[in-house]
Amino acid sequence: MNKIALMVDSSADITKEEAQELGIFVLRMPVIIDGKEYIESETITDEEVVDALQQHKSVKTAQPIIGDMIQMWDRLLEEYDEVFYLPLTSALSGTNKTALNLAKEEYAGKVTVVQSEFVCYPTIRVMEMAKGMFDKGYTTAQVKEKIEKEGELMAVLIPENLETLKAGGRISPAVASLAGLLKIVPLLNICHGSIDLQDKVRTLKKAYQRGVEVVTQGVDPEDYEWMVIDAFDKEKSEMCKEMLEKAVGQPVSQHAFKTVILSHVGKGTIGFGRIKKIRY
Repeated sequence: MNKIALMVDSSADITKEEAQELGIFVLRMPVIIDGKEYIESETITDEEVVDALQQHKSVKTAQPIIGDMIQMWDRLLEEYDEVFYLPLTSALSGTNKTALNLAKEEYAGKVTVVQSEFVCYPTIRVMEMAKGMFDKGYTTAQVKEKIEKEGELMAVLIPENLETLKAGGRISPAVASLAGLLKIVPLLNICHGSIDLQDKVRTLKKAYQRGVEVVTQGVDPEDYEWMVIDAFDKEKSEMCKEMLEKAVGQPVSQHAFKTVILSHVGKGTIGFGRIKKIRY
């Protein structure tokens, strides 16, 4: 049986400790604050990113450096027979396409890149499922096919305020100002890896109720894993977890947005999410 290295990038919201415990290798992404570049989890912390956002500094993220990605593949292939890489969804980053082309042209049979629709903690759960399949003898090609055909992420993001989304260009300043004046809270839908406006309501309480309705609508709860993800707001996360558990009658796990996603959604954002269980 081939020895396979599992690899993600830091949009998967995984700490160094968690990655080591799970045996997952992480390509850390650049974060740029007021023009100065840092590397997530190495030269900047989540708390420092939150501070920068609250001080209204310019906070941006960039794709992983191609050379760093190639160096990681080469380093892993010294110890492993193959690399299995699940990057950030192709709808939000060009990394996926770049990695797919490189793997096909220069690392055929050595590096497998999944055409991803995943972001944040669900990426890690999918990789844990992949590990389970590899343990059962599945090949990298078979696991890639299973994830691309059967893997599914649906989530609703509810920002506490629109400042970070406005600063990152996700919404226009005019829309943010109008939403603030009218006390409008947007619900952002993540489906097939892309982000769209799902709905608009007048209060955060109604937004959380609507978020639970949207993420649970039309599915059998037993076919999915359920989660709540928060941005430095554990108390709010606990409340939302109870709401979601009551709606689905299933366990709901709690997680935190880390630097890369936090840079785009801002402190106080809550995410309700589900990922489909891959049967194997």
